[in-house]
Amino acid sequence: MFYSSKRRPSALPTTRFVPSSTQNGSTGATYKDKSLRPPSIRVRIQHLCTRPATLPGLFLLVFVGAGWTLGLFATSSERVRLGGGPKVVARDWSVVGGAKAQAGLGGPLVDEQGIVTPAREYNETVLILCPMRNSIEHIWHFFHLISTLTYPSHLLHLGILVSDTTDGTYQRALELADERQYSRKFRGKRLGRINVFQRDFAAEQETAGEDAYVGENVGKERHEYAAQVGRRKLLGKSRTWLLNAAMAAEVDWVLWVDVDVVDYEASMIERLLAYAKADRPSLSEHGADVVVPNCVWKTYNELGPYDRNNWIETPESLKFKADLAPNEVLIEGYKDHPTHRFNLASLVPAADSSTVLSPHNPYLLSTRFTLTSLPSWPPQDMTLPQALASTTTIPETLDLDAVGGCLALVRAEVHREGAVFPAWPPVDHQLETEGFAQLVKALRRPTGGHEMQGAGVLQERSGRGRLLGLPRYYVYHGALR
Repeated sequence: MFYSSKRRPSALPTTRFVPSSTQNGSTGATYKDKSLRPPSIRVRIQHLCTRPATLPGLFLLVFVGAGWTLGLFATSSERVRLGGGPKVVARDWSVVGGAKAQAGLGGPLVDEQGIVTPAREYNETVLILCPMRNSIEHIWHFFHLISTLTYPSHLLHLGILVSDTTDGTYQRALELADERQYSRKFRGKRLGRINVFQRDFAAEQETAGEDAYVGENVGKERHEYAAQVGRRKLLGKSRTWLLNAAMAAEVDWVLWVDVDVVDYEASMIERLLAYAKADRPSLSEHGADVVVPNCVWKTYNELGPYDRNNWIETPESLKFKADLAPNEVLIEGYKDHPTHRFNLASLVPAADSSTVLSPHNPYLLSTRFTLTSLPSWPPQDMTLPQALASTTTIPETLDLDAVGGCLALVRAEVHREGAVFPAWPPVDHQLETEGFAQLVKALRRPTGGHEMQGAGVLQERSGRGRLLGLPRYYVYHGALR
């Protein structure tokens, strides 16, 4: 039981109503009836503030208001995440750097010899995209790796598309996205935007009589050769769908990352941007529209090649391809189905990681590692690319004819101009990321009278249509199981 407060102020004098002496038989000049007088607003507020229930009620009101603002309460079981109010978004692409966001400080770059390039400011927006399927065991680590990036977090957007999943990946993605954006733990490190989508493709593809991949997308089963065409079709659809759903006007670069990548350098985005914009000294003065590191598998003390979709055409592969039917699809990395192309993964040593990696940066190959140290070098069934035929060391960069999706930085401009991920029909016998690479190459423009001849021609405007591989720079994928 609450007792009445002893701090209530006494009634204040008023002259609002003065009864005459003829009404009550007394001297009306000095008589004031408090019951006939309406209390002033100030008195009402004073009385309200001294009531025992006022403080708990005020606290409850603040708590409910804050919870509603942060999205802790919803009007239905289906939480509404589309909001922010009406906006007008404008960007003039005729102005170089027309969408200048608030700049933020990135991270320093350390090379294989320990030389540090100081941190610099960035103001370009990077959209990280990842298609997922039955990825419940990888998704927490995927979000954790993003939180370790040194690129300014307000310039990072994240887009996830979950498809054909049976293990709760979509619900877990929503939970981790909410934690990333609303938890106090990430205050000051929240991303510019997170989009989480769900869209299934396998059932309708199977109904339509197309090659369908109905596996669980886990373990070695997903790498079987017989499953590759159907699986690549699904991946092509999901990547293109995700790209169209998540792309915003302010995006300058798109970073494609596999959900089961287990480790990459904290300043990975800064390093890839440096190569893409030709800011970092290398063998070429030109940048690139697509930059890929070498994706390798790694355990505690061993490493080896993983992504074989980063490749270069050879005279042998071009001759082999000329005899194929138009809709025949080539798949890399299977000994029983050779394509005679040179893989970036062929430059990965199968050795103890402590003996081949730089002691200053565990994501860079040691400078003392040479081509002759590689197993089965030189390859006997193909002509080496010119960049490798005239050197004894593994080069810093290589021009490619196709890329994989393990991790790839793409200039958003090429996506906007139509370079997406073909599901069917194949583009020059390639689907998904390798088909995307053929569309990027089609954006090349000849310079100075030269004709376009594969990956070796350098293009104007910072590597127009160029696909650049980094043989000595590693991102780590989980080992094959």
